[in-house]
Amino acid sequence: MGGLATGLARVLAVLLAGGVLGGLIGGVGGRIVMFLLIVLTPNADGVTSDDGFEMGRFTLSGSLNLILVGTILGVVGAVLYLLIRWLLFGPWWFRVLSVTLAAGVGVGNLLVHTDGVDFTLLEPALVSVLAFVAVPAAYGAALTVVAERWILAAWPVPPRTGAAGSATLWVLRALALVLGVLSLVDLAGKTAVVA
Repeated sequence: MGGLATGLARVLAVLLAGGVLGGLIGGVGGRIVMFLLIVLTPNADGVTSDDGFEMGRFTLSGSLNLILVGTILGVVGAVLYLLIRWLLFGPWWFRVLSVTLAAGVGVGNLLVHTDGVDFTLLEPALVSVLAFVAVPAAYGAALTVVAERWILAAWPVPPRTGAAGSATLWVLRALALVLGVLSLVDLAGKTAVVA
């Protein structure tokens, strides 16, 4: 029973860390990115964004809303991290790099689009794209460092498996790599359109 309680405590600690990091990086960091983007494109001040917010208007309620959304998405990110953690391999720095790239490219590709005003009005467009890739990448890096160094260090990665389990892990890793490359190609294509 002690092992189950310890495992549950570790999972909850990762979820809490994900929420805090999501609020800080996605919420506060996202607000800073929005401020920098409007400074670079002052003619976008007052324009309604694709998400229905007025660009250049920084209110307490809007900032708190962004922090709340960042916190919720941070918890979702932590759940995803716990689900894919067993696919990670290699030295610690490689696992951090893998999650950083996956979060940046994967989430960045979901955020970047070629229609609307968010990536067509804000200039330079490449800075906007990089900003919306950098925020989730920073979250992925921070969560991996916190989770692996402080919370889950005692849990082996990957779990010990037989030959069939090992082959399955490598097939799933290869599929994840293919999805990552496809996402990167799609993101590059979107960037070429808006830049």
